[in-house]
Amino acid sequence: MEKLNKILELITSKLKGLNYAFIGSISVKAQGVKEIKPRDIDILTTPEELKTIVEKLKEHQTKEVYFDESNGRNSYRTFFEIDGIEIEVLGNVNNVVRSKNSLDKKIIVKHDDLELSCLPLKEEITAYEKMGRKDKADMIKNFLDD
Repeated sequence: MEKLNKILELITSKLKGLNYAFIGSISVKAQGVKEIKPRDIDILTTPEELKTIVEKLKEHQTKEVYFDESNGRNSYRTFFEIDGIEIEVLGNVNNVVRSKNSLDKKIIVKHDDLELSCLPLKEEITAYEKMGRKDKADMIKNFLDD
């Protein structure tokens, strides 16, 4: 997790002041669900902010921005790689998994020495359920029930 923390620190410093949130396994792990093992970093933002994120992380970009309609994503997408870790950034337009106002619900999570902008665990449960990933949704529910 130390390597991930260094990358998270770099991202949060470069994206300071922008409207985004970490989502998926990195968000869930940062909020205390220890069983989750993040392999990558997922970020949700707006289509407008996506352009700024690309400018700030350009040297790490591995794929140009494109519009992805597959599986109801309906989002602009791009990818970066830092120190061998893939970072996916979604500029949400009308995603079936994440509502357009998802970023209005973001919270600040203290994770180690970092303050990370994340979506709440209840939002992550809903997203995982919509993606058919009951195992991860149940893992988060069990964590919240403890």
